[in-house]
Amino acid sequence: MTGTAKVKPPKNNAEWARNTQKRLDQVEHPASARIGAWVLSTDPDSGDLIASNVNGGAVTLANPPVAGEDADTVTSSGLPYIKVERQTNQQGPRGTPVDVIWDTITAQTPEWGFTANSSSVAIPQDGTYLVCYHLAFLNSSDVVNKAILTLDGVAKMAQEVNPSDSWFCSFYMTETFNLNAGSIVTCQAYVSGSGTMDFGASSADPSVFTSLSLTRLPIG
Repeated sequence: MTGTAKVKPPKNNAEWARNTQKRLDQVEHPASARIGAWVLSTDPDSGDLIASNVNGGAVTLANPPVAGEDADTVTSSGLPYIKVERQTNQQGPRGTPVDVIWDTITAQTPEWGFTANSSSVAIPQDGTYLVCYHLAFLNSSDVVNKAILTLDGVAKMAQEVNPSDSWFCSFYMTETFNLNAGSIVTCQAYVSGSGTMDFGASSADPSVFTSLSLTRLPIG
């Protein structure tokens, strides 16, 4: 049997008006759209834009933007990213964790609004973030050297070394975290003993700077 189903004519003007409005709504506000082997749709709960492949699998393309004063403001693709660095030498006392003050913005998407010469980086959106912290001490040391990353004042990543001989110490720490909008990320440097410590770049590799990068992942 071939052909298309017959559409019953409306019983009255009111039914005709309802049917017409329904068809217009489906055209102007479709629940999904097919593009080649992909179907674009929105998650009914989160409002995320999702691309589903007809062969299986789906990926989140974008999250709803944060509401602002200007409804026409264009933000990034929904994956906030920032990288900040400490390029000039920073000095602090030994024997206590010292907050890294970021003096250079390498890159940031509009969601962040971070300004240089601050130690606190505020998370702009809820989500899962890849967090990377690199700490480089200026001088070699044979005592305890440590890198610390805190979330809202609580240490969440830490790495230390106590070399028996004098080393140029450099730390790289990477982890993923589920973070909430407004959470504060702070990085710290620590060297045991008395006197002062210096960090920003190693005198052995002066073009490799202390840095922090945060990338919101398209998951979670």
